[in-house]
Amino acid sequence: MSRRRARLAALDGALITAAVAFVGLITGAFTGPVKGYDGWGHLTKVVLVLRDFPAIDWNYDWYSGSPFFLGGYPPLFYLAAGGLARVGVDQMAAMNLLIGLSYVAMTLSLYALARIVTDSRVAGFVAAGVLVGTPAIWTPYVQAGLYTRILGMAFTSVAFVLLVFYLRRPSTARYLWCVLAVWGALNSHVVLGALAVFALALVVVLTPDGEARTRAWRLGLLVPPVLLSAYYYVPLALYSTGAAVSASYPPLEIGSLGAIFPAFIVGASLVGWLRFPFGGRTSAPRLMLVCGIVCAACLLYAFAPVPRVAGLRTPDMLFFMAWFLAAIAGLASGSVRIPTVAWQRGFVGTVILAATLISILAVIPFITGTMVRDPVRPETAQAGWQPLGPTDNNFRVASPTDNLSVWLNGVYDVPQTRGYAAIPQIPNPAWQFWLDSTLWNGDAAEPQRTFLLDWYAVKWIYVPAPYMPSTTGVLPKLQQHPELYQRLASTNSGESLTFSYMRPTPVALATNAPNVLVVGAPENYEVVFRDLSYSGFDSAHVIPVQGGAYVDDYSVEDLNRFDEVLIYGGRAHDTARAFDLLNRYVRTGGGLVVEASGSPLGASEPFPITGATRQAKDGQWSFRAASSQVTDGIDFAGFSPARFGDGPWGVSAAGGVRSWAQAVLWSGPDAVVVAGRLGQGRVVWSGLNLPFHIDSYRNAEESRFLTTAMSWASRGGASASVVSSARRDGPEQMTVSVESAARGVIFKESWFDRWHAYVNGREVNIARVGPGFMYVMLPTETKFPATVRWRYEKSALDWSGIVISAATLLALVTWPRWRGRARDSLGVWRNRLTARWDEESG
Repeated sequence: MSRRRARLAALDGALITAAVAFVGLITGAFTGPVKGYDGWGHLTKVVLVLRDFPAIDWNYDWYSGSPFFLGGYPPLFYLAAGGLARVGVDQMAAMNLLIGLSYVAMTLSLYALARIVTDSRVAGFVAAGVLVGTPAIWTPYVQAGLYTRILGMAFTSVAFVLLVFYLRRPSTARYLWCVLAVWGALNSHVVLGALAVFALALVVVLTPDGEARTRAWRLGLLVPPVLLSAYYYVPLALYSTGAAVSASYPPLEIGSLGAIFPAFIVGASLVGWLRFPFGGRTSAPRLMLVCGIVCAACLLYAFAPVPRVAGLRTPDMLFFMAWFLAAIAGLASGSVRIPTVAWQRGFVGTVILAATLISILAVIPFITGTMVRDPVRPETAQAGWQPLGPTDNNFRVASPTDNLSVWLNGVYDVPQTRGYAAIPQIPNPAWQFWLDSTLWNGDAAEPQRTFLLDWYAVKWIYVPAPYMPSTTGVLPKLQQHPELYQRLASTNSGESLTFSYMRPTPVALATNAPNVLVVGAPENYEVVFRDLSYSGFDSAHVIPVQGGAYVDDYSVEDLNRFDEVLIYGGRAHDTARAFDLLNRYVRTGGGLVVEASGSPLGASEPFPITGATRQAKDGQWSFRAASSQVTDGIDFAGFSPARFGDGPWGVSAAGGVRSWAQAVLWSGPDAVVVAGRLGQGRVVWSGLNLPFHIDSYRNAEESRFLTTAMSWASRGGASASVVSSARRDGPEQMTVSVESAARGVIFKESWFDRWHAYVNGREVNIARVGPGFMYVMLPTETKFPATVRWRYEKSALDWSGIVISAATLLALVTWPRWRGRARDSLGVWRNRLTARWDEESG
């Protein structure tokens, strides 16, 4: 009898597989190019894995450098597709094959669940058929291209069934297969991993085992697959880029529930006809309860005003619900009241199977009609794009839209300022937003545009004006400056909207530009850096280093490494110590610029004032300037009004000026800017709150005043030219050869704590500069020519996760050997506790 059941199961499995393949092939879901809006982004990741494996922790191609997997999708899908491509399968075909197998796994797991639990072949066909005929199971793939989510759902469904089988009749083999399936879900998609753990925990708690009992302690069965995934989740738990992890997605529209109508209606219509065997030994009702709880949780997320997860939209819940609703339908159909007459049973079964087949055929036009053909690369998206020739990966291409960027690195080996990644993978989301909202703004001043092009190492610019009207205003600006932007020749009869920037600076280079330590909160640093852009004071003029919030967190030796210190919103743990540090720094030649408006530091030396008072300027500055190197050439009449919104602008006025300094700017009768020389150094004090005023009004003349003051105070002087060259040795190593004397080496790639820098083999500290990039100051004893090597290295956190995963794998592999001894030890321990308890209670 068991052989006959096995043969029938194999036949049923073949029929279901054929049905899924038929739907996927006739609609084109499993053939042709990648599917959905996200398809090309996933394909590009497969391409990069193939190109760079095993160096796949860092992706220099996207978002000016970002983690490849950390913070985004786990690596299993890309490694699997890359593995298939490595043995000769076309990359797109490999992706389609994995998704085809995923749909087969989802349907076969439903058949197995309903078939085994209810002992009904019809129930198995109903569950599998209802899933295939549910639109919600197809749209995430053919319309959105959510490849990793599909694969994760396949593993989740298989794990669900395997755990049910294990609880019915435990065995080591069944458990290990279940562990593998849960691990697959956890390593395909973070959300699907969480869904798998949640659903399986409900199965363990609510579903009886072979002895009709539930054992909550069996929740521990889910621990090994989580530990096996520690290599990814341990670093993820402490990873943050500052990107938002919550979102304000609107509630799901009621009409959208039609996408799960087939699965819902079949299950609901059968509930009133359930017939469970007497004695409660079947697990069907408990499994239906588990599936119902999962669906309820999905509906709660979709409709209730609960916190949303960034990237997890409310319509996504329909995809998750589809499988669990199909499971309810199958379990319910296998538990209905069965007619006692044979022909009636056969007739009912035939009707159910016919209805299931009709639902499958009915969904075919929907799949075909909603499929996105050749996604994100329609002709309109490429209108004006000119393919780049042989490129140097030490420069980037800039584009404002994912319609170009998501597939660019699947075809061209050139880094870019955008990409396709989960939001948390963008290391500097605030800077990325500033870049995208400014570079493509037709109202932005040209010095600001060239400032951004310099810092982001851009050599090519694509303006997709035909289908992105917001970029149309940039075209005339580029055309007005042929000395800066050269249009690439068209390779077809259409217009070329791709430009080459004529003054590019590379991603990595040595520099003698003065370095300025900005002391203050991160938001104060951001304001100062943006201020520099309005007058085009780029990396050739100054290297702004993001410092901490407290002056006295540094030593004199630390400060002496910088050409200048700029304090904006800086504070001190010990004010006296902070002033002593600054005093010694300035007297030995350091430059100091202090924006003191609202500063809690006070007015001790080396500040060039003896005191300050708060003033309010309502509209008019009434400036009067003394002739000085700080003020000469500045048009103070071009300053924006002294207002903050509808109110006055607050300033600090000097109460007295020290003998070694002089006031250089007055607002009315009040001295608001004071400059002077102290020892070998120079100091500029301002009470204007100038950085915030510059950023509020985007005033280029005010920016020029700030940069003039910075240049005068700096001890760096004129920047001597430096001869250097850079070579990228894969995605995780950059080598810069410095032929002549230099102050430092700048690496215009996103700062990340796994990057290390070595100067002639000696490790040096890395500072954050510019829009979140990296910079090292070369030690004074450096001998030239010098070699500066940047390397991405795993952290202790990464290695701890790897060790946990490896140890768990070793424990699982050797479990049959030490299982008996472990049980004996546990029994001895339990007996000792019992004996001690008896003694104490007696």
